Amino acid sequence: MPRMPDKQPSSPPGPKRGVLARPLDALVFLLPLLIFYECASLACPERVIAFDLLRKFFELFGEAGMWAPGLGVVVILFATHAASRERWAVRWKAVGLMYPEAVVMSLPLLALNWAIPLSTPDGGNGAVLSELAFGIGAGVYEELVFRLILISVVVMIGTDLLGLGRTGTAVVAIVVSSVLFAAHHHPPVGMDPFNWTRFAFRTVAGGYLALVFWYRGYGSAAGCHAAYNVGLLAVDALGG
Repeated sequence: MPRMPDKQPSSPPGPKRGVLARPLDALVFLLPLLIFYECASLACPERVIAFDLLRKFFELFGEAGMWAPGLGVVVILFATHAASRERWAVRWKAVGLMYPEAVVMSLPLLALNWAIPLSTPDGGNGAVLSELAFGIGAGVYEELVFRLILISVVVMIGTDLLGLGRTGTAVVAIVVSSVLFAAHHHPPVGMDPFNWTRFAFRTVAGGYLALVFWYRGYGSAAGCHAAYNVGLLAVDALGG
């Protein structure tokens, strides 16, 4: 009797991501950025809007200090990695590749900013250290709120509760996260006066970052965002 071929395990739904998307690797990749932001921010009282939103959220469950959002990033990535059931081993080569990958993926955003000139990341007080910390913190915390949390929640509601198709739900989640990402920079949440050009630019940028998140994971999206902000500061410092 001929031997039946082994049945191949079905692949999980959703995009096929590379090793750079592993939550544990993303955590190791982001730790230097988190530590730098937290330390540098001690000299500057102004915080990233998304950071304050997270802190206010944690305060709903009791007293929360300024350390709560950073700890939240660590806990979320630990929990996500545990849920993935992957080995608890850091892929150091993958982590190292995430830094040049972030720079490369930020180039389309820098090119778009060059075509539609905007200012450097808002919120800095003119000091290089505080502006650098603000740009890096925006990358980490805005991607956490608007990509990892918001997109994941919308996809879960659409697919698990409403029974909608995953692809269509993902498109809706990306659009919603991009629009809200752009809107939160303006009043009543943000301080940047509303301007259609800025709003459209940030919506497009948010869509790009959402695609990076969807296909490469939170760590890559946060790194790309942070690299873009740092790139803007470098161009501004060079008089570009």
